[in-house]
Amino acid sequence: MSQCVKNSITSKDVAQLAGVSQATVSRVFSRRGYVREGTVQKVLAAAKELGYQPPAPSKELGHQNTNLIAVVSLNFSNPFYQTLLVRLSDMVSSMGKQMLFVQSPYEQDLDDILYKVLQYNVDAVIVLSAALSPRMSDKFLRVKIPLVLFNCQYDSRYFFSVCSDNVDAGSMVADYLVAKGYDSFGFISGKPSRQTSVFRHKGFADTLARHGFDKIAFASGDYSYNSGAKALMQMYRQGKLPRAIFCANDLMAFGAMDAARYKLGLRVPQDIAFVGFDSLEQAQWSSYQLTSVAQPVNEMVEYTQNYLQRKFAGQETSGGYVLLKTKMIERSSA
Repeated sequence: MSQCVKNSITSKDVAQLAGVSQATVSRVFSRRGYVREGTVQKVLAAAKELGYQPPAPSKELGHQNTNLIAVVSLNFSNPFYQTLLVRLSDMVSSMGKQMLFVQSPYEQDLDDILYKVLQYNVDAVIVLSAALSPRMSDKFLRVKIPLVLFNCQYDSRYFFSVCSDNVDAGSMVADYLVAKGYDSFGFISGKPSRQTSVFRHKGFADTLARHGFDKIAFASGDYSYNSGAKALMQMYRQGKLPRAIFCANDLMAFGAMDAARYKLGLRVPQDIAFVGFDSLEQAQWSSYQLTSVAQPVNEMVEYTQNYLQRKFAGQETSGGYVLLKTKMIERSSA
């Protein structure tokens, strides 16, 4: 015998706020029948404002789960994430499920994207390189869907996150460059809102300070090739370029290297050295030979799979985060 538990917020409430019929709300969330896009957005906005969660499909119909694991990414243009998605897709397949990939090109849209993802009644959600807003944190606590924050250090006893130890990685790069004899340094960051870039800079700057180097040239990029080139030229216009530059990812390092060589006529590493992050396949190309920090992607995926399997099995699992060691891949750019 089934028991019905009444939700304090109903589809009728959503319909009233959106100014549509209750049947229209039902069509939006069941995705059956045509509804104009403008009306869909009004209904979703009203549901979000009210905190409405549509009922899950009936268990009597055999829909206890959808066998879907949603993977939400903020940046698919970076080859690192393309490689990562292949690994995650393999992981999802090995668990007998399918991957629903969703890209959110703008960080400010992440809440909206996650809210829409939950309408698919997915079995779990994996978010790449982004933390949760307080509002979405509350939402996931209510819906009780397993969540993994991948490539993000998120300290919560409710949600699990796995990440490279970015502070330690930045420190490792600093020690490496000092040991190589460099005496002036720069850092090209990714977006200031991205935790990974902030932590890499912190580890780098703090360790250089312990070595007696308090001043570091700084410029911001957005993780793209072009932004790396622009950041290098910004440093150049600010004064004398440092002898060694650590870039928050490989794409920006490629752009900065090419700007140094082809716009300023500098030699790498004789005049200026570079270290990147991610150790992309392109870092091995003869045109770059970029020294770079490799992330332990296989371990990160393994921790993610183990956590989700325990959750799916109904085992008690705590949140918290796992930090994993990175590895320096030395090539000829530094």
